[in-house]
Amino acid sequence: MAFSEKLAARVRQLLGQRRLVSKKQMFGGLAFLLRGNLCCGVHGDELIIRLPSEETDAALAEKGARVAPAR
Repeated sequence: MAFSEKLAARVRQLLGQRRLVSKKQMFGGLAFLLRGNLCCGVHGDELIIRLPSEETDAALAEKGARVAPAR
């Protein structure tokens, strides 16, 4: 599955040239890694975000947010 280059460009722009952030194609998408750990990514036309568990409920209250289906 290809990922949205337009969305990936927006994420790249927001993250800027931060030294500790790298990007890597994986699992059919583009992952952004902070110190080698996934922090966000683009899969298909969706933005994926890794959050601390205590922030999950607040994030899911946002319009359009959802938990990814189990694979």
